[in-house]
Formats: sequence, structure tokens, C-alpha cells
Amino acid sequence: MKKNNWLVPVLIAAGVALIFFSTWLPQNNFQLNFSQKKLAKVIETTGSVKFQNSEMPAAVEIKITDNINDRDIIRTDSNSEVLIEFNSGGQFRVAEKTEVLIDVLDNGTPVVVIRTGDIFIEKFGKTPSFWIRQNGQIYSAIDYALIDKTRTNKLTEALPASHLKENISQLEIETVLTSKKNDFFRCFGQLIQKNPQASGQVLISFLIEKQGRATKVEISKSDISDVTFKVCLQEVVARTRFRAFSGNAVATVFPLKFE
Repeated sequence: MKKNNWLVPVLIAAGVALIFFSTWLPQNNFQLNFSQKKLAKVIETTGSVKFQNSEMPAAVEIKITDNINDRDIIRTDSNSEVLIEFNSGGQFRVAEKTEVLIDVLDNGTPVVVIRTGDIFIEKFGKTPSFWIRQNGQIYSAIDYALIDKTRTNKLTEALPASHLKENISQLEIETVLTSKKNDFFRCFGQLIQKNPQASGQVLISFLIEKQGRATKVEISKSDISDVTFKVCLQEVVARTRFRAFSGNAVATVFPLKFE
């Protein structure tokens, strides 16, 4: 009987290929995952900057023109920075020794969640371009740049005159809504009577018309699914009156934590 001399090399090659795909693909499947939404790209980088997401076993070095997707985590070391541009044209620079998470609201607007360190706004882009969340507070890119003079000095474009003279700021909005704390927690009190274990964070989005009236009030994100509770929160915001201003209507979001 004639021996199949070709069989052994074929089996060896198949085994090598199987080992390659079983070890290489799990480490690199983040490159093949198209379920994430591209939100931004890297414009420039200095020093050691890494990013990671749930599809990656370990952080990798970031490169210019790399895409940034929702749920990506970006970390900078000492003497390191990275400039990131959103699809809307808004830009922010991640300072050294900083970790941020790129998230997205249900309406598709990006949110930069600052876990440690700081960021600096360089361009606002199309308003509202993106939001910044730090220490439980959420700000528009413009308001975040105005909080600290050192941040304002790093802007590569002028602050919109309409924002300074005509619009209501995020800080004013938060001050008014914080005064409604008892009303928000009255909604929560009604909820825990039905579900004592209920807790979590809620993000409310709405529009403030120039007359100071809140419209288009929606629950953007919520750890609590109870419909009656959500409606109660929406009604509190809808009844709230802000100061009138002469500019365009302002889109904003407000975070609440219940525990």
C-alpha cells in the first residue's frame, strides 16, 4: 500500500494554525470587534499613553490616528499627554497622570468621565459637542473650561460671546436643581416603600428655553428601572424655573445618585 507521505505535514500545519488562532485571536479580537461606536480619534501624543477596553486583555500603547470608541479607557503616565478630537470637532487634552473613560449618552453625545487627574478643553466643536463628568458633577465643554482659569488659558479658540453674555451656565443650572433635592428624594422615598433595595444613579437630560422653562425632559440613563419613579423625577425638573436669558435654548444633563 502506498503511504500518504503528504498527510503528516498537513496535520502538522493544521496543528500550528490551530495554536496560532487560539492564542493570537483572543489577544487581538478588539481589532475585529465592530460593535463599538467610533467617537473620536487621536490627534497627537507625547510620552507613554495607553488605552484599554473590555475586549482587550491588557492596555496597549496609543498611536496617532487611532480611533477612540465608547467605553475606551485612556491612561497617561508622568510627562505624557494625548490630544483627542471627537467626530463633532471638539478637542480635549488628557493631562499627565490622568485616567478617563469615554462614555456616551443615549442621545449619542459623548461624555468624558474623569477618574483621576484632569483634562483641558482645546476646541468646543459643534454645540453640544461633548460633556465632562468629574466628582459626580457633569459639565458642558464650555462650562468646564470656565471653572478654572488654567483651563481657560489652554483654549485654542475664543469662548463664544453668546455663552458669556446671553446663556445660562451649567453651574447656575446645577445650583437651581440642587435646591430641589428634597423633591427628588421624595420621589425616591415613594420608590423604596415598594422596593427597599432600590439604589443607583440617574442622568436627566432636558432643554432650557430662554424664558427659563425646562422642556424635553428625559431620563438619559438610569440604574433604576421603575417607570413611576422616573416620571416623578421628570416632573420635578419640568416644574423647575430657571432665570430667563436672551440666547438660544440650552441643552443640559443633570446627574442624581440615590442610595
